[in-house]
Amino acid sequence: MRTVRILLLAFFSILSAQALAQDDESSQSSNGSSYSVLGVGIPQDLVSDNFRAHGVLGVSGIVSETTSLNNPALWSRTFYTQATTSLRLSSYKSTSGTSAEQSNTNFSAGYLQMLFPVYPGRLGLSLSLAPVSRSNFRIVESGTFSSASIDTVTFSNDVQSSGGVNKFEAGFGLKLTKNISVGYAPSVAFLTLDNSEALSFNSASFQSQNQITSITGTAFSQRFGLAANFSNIFSETDRIAFGATLSLPYTIGAKSKRTADKIIDGTEEKIDISSTLANTAGDINMPLEAAFGLGYAPSQFMQFAVEGSYQKWSDFRNEINPDEEAFFSDRLNIGFGGQYHPYKNNRDSFFSRFKYSGGVSYDSGHLTIDGNDINTLWLHTGLGFLTRRSVSSVDFSFQYGFRGTTQNNLIEERIWQLGFSINLAEIMFIRPKLR
Repeated sequence: MRTVRILLLAFFSILSAQALAQDDESSQSSNGSSYSVLGVGIPQDLVSDNFRAHGVLGVSGIVSETTSLNNPALWSRTFYTQATTSLRLSSYKSTSGTSAEQSNTNFSAGYLQMLFPVYPGRLGLSLSLAPVSRSNFRIVESGTFSSASIDTVTFSNDVQSSGGVNKFEAGFGLKLTKNISVGYAPSVAFLTLDNSEALSFNSASFQSQNQITSITGTAFSQRFGLAANFSNIFSETDRIAFGATLSLPYTIGAKSKRTADKIIDGTEEKIDISSTLANTAGDINMPLEAAFGLGYAPSQFMQFAVEGSYQKWSDFRNEINPDEEAFFSDRLNIGFGGQYHPYKNNRDSFFSRFKYSGGVSYDSGHLTIDGNDINTLWLHTGLGFLTRRSVSSVDFSFQYGFRGTTQNNLIEERIWQLGFSINLAEIMFIRPKLR
């Protein structure tokens, strides 16, 4: 299977088929998560760093100061035109039962959302561009081997996978009653996934190989949201909030193409070798997703939430690479955390100007390999700053996670992530007139 070939670097078997005897001198370097090479990449949650900092998704709506992309129903609450975006720095340390520890770092952009109050506090319109899944993997193997005609040959093999599924979405949130809101968000999902392999030698006796396999496709998708909030439940200052979302499954009509660089009459040309693919067209079925959240705020200074999501990845189908389907299993992601807002006391001390967050989450993962679930345990913390005289905010989150296992020669990853989100309102955008 393609996945096993990539993960285990099966080009060694190609060399041995040519009657080559490999020496012990070799080295590896990698980039990104090894598990993102499967399917269409690792699922991405639509979470800003305000919510990520305490391990939740932003479904319940208990945090009212910052907008959430995760639940369309919450868009009804906006009073100001807003723009939100995020950036992320990730570091991976991976080990397996057969190789030394590898370390790498990568940088990625999150989602972009624009939120408009069509009717402030009642009807909000959202436009967004966000990742659904992301593949970001690279491994480089280099070393030497001996052959009958040449004493020592140096080789380098560079395997990469990048891209994933993204969505352009337009939706709305509508407040039905004082306590209940609903939302709907249709979108266009588009897949762009590139897998490449470049094998090179320092000897003209061996021909270098450089090929790229590209998979593209589009689909229509949609999701629904529900939110409810109530005040003065157990005291005169408390609030409780509930939220739920449902994303329907959708099918991407995909096409696959493979090209290779060849030397023809002394000139390097890119030729189409798609005939070597098992399938050049087929459907990719993306799974159903449901999310829930329950939040409680005993006062304006403290907020707690437990939230989770369920994705039915066991229904994932990939007619382009059907051999990968056996690796997928249903994913459950659940988190608990809280926020403390000392800035609401209007104190002048430096540490009272921020909001502080902390939490923990567990992700069962969407992969099961050789009977092992590729799950992740995350620890979360972070802080945020709201600008004075506006609702604009800046949020930082820090996560440390443990993913995978070394059993059956699989890969265990230790991950830390530093995230940054900014929510702009009022200052750069038109402030609605007060009624």
